[in-house]
Amino acid sequence: MENEFSEAYKKSILRLALFLGELMLINGAETFRVEDTILRICTSRGFNHINVFASPTVIIIADYRFDGYSFMKTIKARSIDLNKISLLNNFSRKFVANTDIPLVDAMRELKDISSVTCYSPKLTYLSTGLGSSFFACLLGGNNISNFISTIITSILAVILYKKIMKLSSISAFSSLAASTVIASIGLILTQLNIIASPTTLIVGSIMPLLPGVSFIKGIRDLISGDLISGVARSFDACVTAVSIACGVGIILNMWISLGGNL
Repeated sequence: MENEFSEAYKKSILRLALFLGELMLINGAETFRVEDTILRICTSRGFNHINVFASPTVIIIADYRFDGYSFMKTIKARSIDLNKISLLNNFSRKFVANTDIPLVDAMRELKDISSVTCYSPKLTYLSTGLGSSFFACLLGGNNISNFISTIITSILAVILYKKIMKLSSISAFSSLAASTVIASIGLILTQLNIIASPTTLIVGSIMPLLPGVSFIKGIRDLISGDLISGVARSFDACVTAVSIACGVGIILNMWISLGGNL
């Protein structure tokens, strides 16, 4: 192994650990998992005096004993990709177990993982639509017109959500706009007598937008003692949920105010 006190080598290890932590946070890993993985990467190469601070929006790595090197990376966007989390966990275990892996090869592997696409967009949208429709069936929307309408509505809502996220990167606003469209489509289809009631369509179609995984990860961070990250994740999930409720509520309230019936 290279000299563990070499400045260039140390910087390379810290950069590798920072990039790994960034990928984990971007793809939805818990904060305590990110910090633990970064520390294991550094410790495996002989750097035992590393401090790590991670939150949903930033990672800071600092060497407090030798020369005071510190690296920081801000996180602008986050999603949930459990496949990439699994690949990153496997990489970290392999890197820690095998100290002879060249850093260039390790960094190349991380870049390859960052560009992995598990499923095609068409398959993702189809799965989203079917999942939403079957959930609507559980609530009583078990006729063919409701089933097909929920598939189409949920897919349109997810496409709209992603389009707005590319423009604004504000999940609350994107959720508000998507839920507004869902409620509008539900009411229009009801008026056209295509479906009997908008309730099951609306509830089924908003399921892909709900931040359930993010909320659970926030609770796990709180339990693990990462108070800042836990509160931030939980609050972000609650804001998104409120935005969805407001989007649906605004449309339904306008409809009732105009004399419509649900």
